[in-house]
Amino acid sequence: MISIVRVPATRSARDTLEPIQQLLEQIDYRPSSRKVFIKPNMVDATSPLEAVDTDPALVGGLVLALKERGADEFAIGDGTGYFNEEKNWLRLVEESGYKAMADDLEKNHGIGLTIVNLETAPREGFPWKFGSIKLPSLCRTHAYINFAKMKTHVHTQVTLACKNQKGLLSLADKKAFHLGKKYSDLHENIKALASAVRPELAIVDATRALEGSGPTTAPAGQTKVRRLKLCLGGPDMVEVDNAACQLMGIPVDSVRHLNRVPVAVARGSEPLQPIVPPFVRPNPEIMATDNFFVHMSETCCTGCQMSRSRMFRKISFVPDINQLFARFRYQHGRVDFVMGSTSDDAIEAIKGRGGTLVFYGNCTKAAADKFGGIHVPGCPPDHNVAIDVLLGKAG
Repeated sequence: MISIVRVPATRSARDTLEPIQQLLEQIDYRPSSRKVFIKPNMVDATSPLEAVDTDPALVGGLVLALKERGADEFAIGDGTGYFNEEKNWLRLVEESGYKAMADDLEKNHGIGLTIVNLETAPREGFPWKFGSIKLPSLCRTHAYINFAKMKTHVHTQVTLACKNQKGLLSLADKKAFHLGKKYSDLHENIKALASAVRPELAIVDATRALEGSGPTTAPAGQTKVRRLKLCLGGPDMVEVDNAACQLMGIPVDSVRHLNRVPVAVARGSEPLQPIVPPFVRPNPEIMATDNFFVHMSETCCTGCQMSRSRMFRKISFVPDINQLFARFRYQHGRVDFVMGSTSDDAIEAIKGRGGTLVFYGNCTKAAADKFGGIHVPGCPPDHNVAIDVLLGKAG
C-alpha cells in the first residue's frame, strides 16, 4: 500500500513534519528499531531548488516524525560516485543543505544525527543473485529507510527507490554494475539488489522533480524542474516505484529494472493520477551546446556523469573558461563527447557525423586509440583536469 501526500512548503524540517506524519499514519508505519538509517539521494553539491538531491527539509521532517514514533538514533548517509574523498563529501553535505538541516534539528529540536559517507562506512556481506555483495552494516543494525528523488535518467528511464539503492554500493561495485562484466547488466543488477536488501519504508520526494536528460542538471534546457509539491511512500519499494512511474506518465514496462506490480492506495491519500503533461523522457544524446554532443552508454558510471556535470557547470559560470571553450568549439565545429565503454559500431555511427571525437575516462582509452580523437584520462576524470585537456586543444 502507498500513500501520496501534498507538501506545500519545504523551507525547513518543521514545514514538512505534518505531511510526513500524514504519510506515515496512512500506511501505519512505525520503525522496527529505535535506531534508524535513512538513505536519501545525495549525488551533487547543489541547492534543493535544482531537484537533483532528496530535499534535506523532507529528510529532517521524517526524522522529527520518527522521533515521535520511538526512534532516538539517526544516521543519514549516501555513497556518491564523485564525492567519496572526505573533503569533497563535506562540501557536498554543506552545499546540498544537509549540514544546515542537521544543525537545525540539533539546535531547535534537540535531535542529534550522524551524516555518513557510505564509501567509508563498515560493510558486510549480503547474499544476492550473484553470490555475496558488500553493503553497509547500517542496513542490518538500523531500521533502513530509502528516501529517493523523483527524476528521469538517461540509462534507466527513471531513478526512484530501486535505483537509489545503488548508492549503497562501494565505488568499485558501482562501476561493476555499469560495466556488466563482474555481475550482469545495469538493469538486472539493480533488480537483483532490490531483492538482496529491502528497506522497511521507501519514500520518493516529488516536491520538485527532474524531467528530461537526468539524473543531474543538463545544459540548454534538456532537463527541467517540475514543481509537484508531492511525496509518496510505502513499505514495498517496487510498489512505490510503480506508483511514481504512473505519476510521471512513464510506462513501467519501459523501465527494465522494475517489475510491474499492482498498486493499492491508502485511505485518505491524494489520488494516484498521472501528472499533465507527462514527464519528458531522457535522450541519451545530450546537446551540451549548439555543436557539442554528449553520448553516454549505460556502462558510464556515476563518477564520470558527475565529473562531466561539474566540468560543464564550471565552463558555464567562469567567463574566461567559457571564452576558451567557445574558441575550442569554433575550431572543431561539431564535437562528439563519448562516455562509457561503447561498441565499435556505435562509435562508427557517431564518427560518421563528422565531429571531433572526445573520449572521457579510462574505460574509453582503447576506443580513443582505435578511432583517434582527444582522450581525457581518469576514473573518473577530475573535472579541472578535463577542462585543461580540452582547452589545451583550443590553441
